[in-house]
Amino acid sequence: MTGPTIARLSDGGRIWALGAQQGNDRALAVLASRLLQRWQRGDKLVVLGNMLGSAGDPGRTLDLMLLLRRRLMAANLACDVFFLRGAQEEMWHKLLGLQFAMSPLSVLDWMLARGLAATVAAYGGNVEDGRIACRGGATAIARWTVGLREAQTARPGHAELLNSLARAALSANGAMLLSAAGVDATRPIDDQADAFWWNGQSDSALDAALARGADAGWTGLTRLVRGAGPGEAADDGRVLTVTREAPALVALDGSGALLERIES
Repeated sequence: MTGPTIARLSDGGRIWALGAQQGNDRALAVLASRLLQRWQRGDKLVVLGNMLGSAGDPGRTLDLMLLLRRRLMAANLACDVFFLRGAQEEMWHKLLGLQFAMSPLSVLDWMLARGLAATVAAYGGNVEDGRIACRGGATAIARWTVGLREAQTARPGHAELLNSLARAALSANGAMLLSAAGVDATRPIDDQADAFWWNGQSDSALDAALARGADAGWTGLTRLVRGAGPGEAADDGRVLTVTREAPALVALDGSGALLERIES
């Protein structure tokens, strides 16, 4: 049994997993073109979070994501296309509610140090204005974040996409889990909290943890696919990290076996 924000993929067809883009719109344009050339009826796409980021233009990256979804669904109206929450999307969400933080300036600086400045700039914001607002109190912060929210709303589809992200996705048979960064193998899937997007374990560490995870209900999981992380080179272990040195796209069968890897 999974919570309402754990997407469940339909059976049949290939599963395409798009790794972390980190705002790299040029890489996404390449990967989207190659995916469209290969797309077949029954295929599914899971975007593994961290669409936003400092590697390019995050606003254009979301525009390209929305365009890709439209084109895939035009080719196959009933296809599954799911977008997952990553650390970058979580930070953006927290930024828009910064006025409620206990130490807003510390929180803002922590997020900016992890790449959020590019997203602020993409929506016309200025981080120094944000720092000044943090020193001015909750009302000043709210004025700043309302401006960012309005700029997001002015970009067609952006708010709707970022407000409808799934936490993770499961294959039809439950043997494969897809997430932005990994899992906490000591906790059941419904009790992951933010482990899906704040997991810094290596592939080998996650593999070992999952192998010991019977008490948490992980015995049926044979494949974990994550968008980014400190991954090793192997693609045939229990854990597969899609984006390593550069954004990437992989095709998987229903059990999670790798069919194709495409680097940007």
